Amino acid sequence: MVKLYIKPSCKVCQKATKYLKKKKIDFEELDILVSPPAKKLLEKAVDANDPKSAFNTKSTGYKEHGIAEATFNTKKEVVDLLRSNPDMIRRPLLARNEKAILGFDEADYATFLR
Repeated sequence: MVKLYIKPSCKVCQKATKYLKKKKIDFEELDILVSPPAKKLLEKAVDANDPKSAFNTKSTGYKEHGIAEATFNTKKEVVDLLRSNPDMIRRPLLARNEKAILGFDEADYATFLR
């Protein structure tokens, strides 16, 4: 089952939704603020080499927590922070079979969904 975690007002999320519908891919759409992704799923999505890429740089929390200047010692720190502040998760999050990717890029989606 494919799941797409979105924020309904997010323009990029709307593009991802449109793409999946155009490709006739069955998916479940979830509001990331109402039903945040499970910890295990976020662990798959966060890149250990570039954990800051998992953050939505436009979110209020990103600025409030000073993420741009922050240093994270472990991936767990990032995942825990995102779990407690789902609005800071880069959107959309596409999940399938225990794997996940953040953001939207048609080529990445095509490869991920093969």
